[in-house]
Amino acid sequence: MSPTLLAPTAARPAVSPLRWARTAAVLAGAGLRPGSSRRGAVCGAARLLTALGVRVRVHAPLLAWPRARSGTPGLLVVADSGSDLAHLALVTAVAGPVALPSGRRGRFTSALRLPTVPATADAIAAVLRAGTTVTVRPGPDGRFAPAGFAAAAETGAAVCPVAVRSRRDATAAAGAPGTVVELYLLPEVAGAAGDAAALADGARRALAAVPDGLATR
Repeated sequence: MSPTLLAPTAARPAVSPLRWARTAAVLAGAGLRPGSSRRGAVCGAARLLTALGVRVRVHAPLLAWPRARSGTPGLLVVADSGSDLAHLALVTAVAGPVALPSGRRGRFTSALRLPTVPATADAIAAVLRAGTTVTVRPGPDGRFAPAGFAAAAETGAAVCPVAVRSRRDATAAAGAPGTVVELYLLPEVAGAAGDAAALADGARRALAAVPDGLATR
């Protein structure tokens, strides 16, 4: 199995007691705000990442992702980390819900009201048909479930990989180690429309081509 299908080993920052206190304050504040929205989810995730001493850098793809148009399906975004930190980072950079298996909500999903969709082919396909982007991530074993790729093949959705990498933040203040999460948006998987297995293989190959610990550009 390619190591890029596993959560990045450097994605867990050293969190000081002060940062844990700030995190608790962010979560408590999130619970007081009614309703949910894309803006609310992004702001909540960004505040929590800041409290944890985490910065997010997004690297645009060499070839732009297809733009959403009326009557076309949303994108299936395939990210190669299943960590809670990656989930927060992805919320700030990629619109649409994250597919989560039944009973697996993630550490911060409920408190921040992060948008999710059941990780079944039917549920993902329904969201894609509505023109909304869905992000899928590997499970605890580091493997991708076939449901997302089956939904993309059925709906004709473009499959767009995102390589999640992390490194220590050299600009962090002394005594307060931080982490930079790098999101590398990769070009759409080409030449595999309608073939779930080929879409999955293309996504895995693209993700495996991005080495761990890649320096910033």
